[in-house]
This record gives sequence, C-alpha cells and structure tokens, in this order.
Amino acid sequence: MRRYKLEATLLIKNAKQVVTSRGASEEPKIKEALGEIEIIENGAVAVQETQIIAVGSTEAVMERVKIGPETEVIDASDRIVLPGLVDPHTHVIHAGSREHELELKLKGVAYLDILAQGGGILSTVRATRSSSKEELVRQGLKYCDQMLSQGTTTAEAKSGYGLTTEAEIKTLEAIQEVNAKHFIDLVPTFLGAHAIPLEYKGEPERYVDLVIEEMIPAVAEKGLAEYCDVFCEQGVFSVAQSRRILKAAREHGFKLKLHADEIVPLGGAELAAELGATSADHLLVVSETGIGRMAEEKVIAVLLPGTTFYLQEDHFAPARKLIDSGVPVA
Repeated sequence: MRRYKLEATLLIKNAKQVVTSRGASEEPKIKEALGEIEIIENGAVAVQETQIIAVGSTEAVMERVKIGPETEVIDASDRIVLPGLVDPHTHVIHAGSREHELELKLKGVAYLDILAQGGGILSTVRATRSSSKEELVRQGLKYCDQMLSQGTTTAEAKSGYGLTTEAEIKTLEAIQEVNAKHFIDLVPTFLGAHAIPLEYKGEPERYVDLVIEEMIPAVAEKGLAEYCDVFCEQGVFSVAQSRRILKAAREHGFKLKLHADEIVPLGGAELAAELGATSADHLLVVSETGIGRMAEEKVIAVLLPGTTFYLQEDHFAPARKLIDSGVPVA
C-alpha cells in the first residue's frame, strides 16, 4: 500500500548539516550530556504551514513528503540549519539608553556606585515610567525584530524598570502585547525587585513590603507573569529580603529566578537552591558552596558573558567548574 504523503508548504533541502534537539528531556542536561546534539549531514526540513512535518536526510525527507507547485523550496547547500534559539534572560521592554554612563565606566566608576548615584537601573526606570505602554510596545517590537534576525525564536522577558505597581503592570502588559504581535514567543517574568526606587531610598523594607503586599498579588491576579525574579545583590536586595519576596511569589503560584552573585558573593546561588528556583543568573562570583547546592537541587545556571564587558569586569562566571560539578548550564 502506498503511504499517504503530507504536502509541504516549505522545504529546506541539501543543508550541509541539520542540527536538531533530539534527545531533549524533562530534566535539564548536565555534564557530558550538555554536548549531546544530533547532526544530520545533507539534511532537509519540511514544513506544512507552521508545523514541521519531516526532518532527516534530504533523500529521506523527499521520499516522505509531497512537493506541490505551491511549495517554497530553499536550497541550503553549504549552510547549517539550526533550531530556533531560546534566550533565557532578557529585559526586552524598557525605554531610554545608558550610553552616557559609558564614560563613567571607562573612568573606572563601579556599577554599584553608578546605581547608588541614581544611574544604571534607576536611569532606565525614569525613562520607562515616563513612556506610554504603546511606546514600550513599539520599542519592544523593534528589539524582538533584532533578536529574531539573529535566530532567537523564544525569549524570557522581564519587567523591572517600573518599580511601582502601576508601572510594573504596564510593562508586563506591554510584554503580553508584544508577544501577541511578534513571531517570537515571550515568557514573562515579574522583576519588581530589580532595585530600590529613589522614593524609597533609605527605606528598603518599605519597598519590599510593597512588592510583597501589593505588586505580587496584583500581577498574580491579572495572570501577567510566569516567573518572579529578584536582584539579590549588595546595595540592592539582601538574601533575607530576596527570600521574603520569593517565598511570597511562590505562594502566589510563580516559579522563581534570581539575579545571583553577580558582583558581590552574597549567597544568591545558595538561596536559589534553598527555594528550588528554576535558575540563578549571572554568577560571576558564585561560591564553591553555591555551586554544590545548585548541582544538588538542579538549579539552572544562566550565564551572561556580555555583562562582564558592560560592567568593565575582568572575570567571567566559572562555566567549566559549573558544568564539571553537575550544574545545568544555559
């Protein structure tokens, strides 16, 4: 009996290599398994509308699918076909720019000092607060266009440049709107604990109370975020404050993430393990204990080497040590 063939609307053929995600698992991969990929020589991918219907060698795919007069055929000779990239840490919705701070960094002014003077995150907060949701959406769509042009098809997207209940909700609603309008799939994260806003300077516990008692319930009620994140850092949120916020978020159904051990080794990695967070991000100065605890609890280390250059630091997260210790790395 002749097997029925699905008709492809798009065929990519003759690729030098097709790289697939075959072997993906429910649990994050660790150690040697991080390097496991499938490579198909002289590969092909067939698509019907938005569904991939066949992947394999060009010969095998051509046998499995029907090529009609309307099928778009792309000859990918001497090219590599990859799955869409997933970016697990972005701040895609914000306004303003910080290029004026580059001179300070080049003069050796530390990032935490810039933040203490009202720059850094707080500079972007001022610009984001003064922007309409429509302006944030327009800018977010442009950023997503740039990301898509480099192969990203899924991205986590954080709030964190509002730092009031109203502005945080505005940002998360902008993320939802960009997600609805753009090809990239955005996964929203609430980051109301990104910095202590100037109006709460010297009163961090009052702001922590606002995040816990007002922001988290409001975001949860509206269903605007899947994750809650905290910037656990010296001069920002202490381990104790971060723990309070993340426990409250967990009680409201959020999955957890942390900006951890980026500049000062406070113990953010240990906190991520304690609370069963999905990931701890940055980790430029993570401790041996933190690495061990992350490995035990399978907390994913999200490494962002670009921030080393942005912060004018001279070291990176210990990627090889994390991998060899059994920490999942993204």
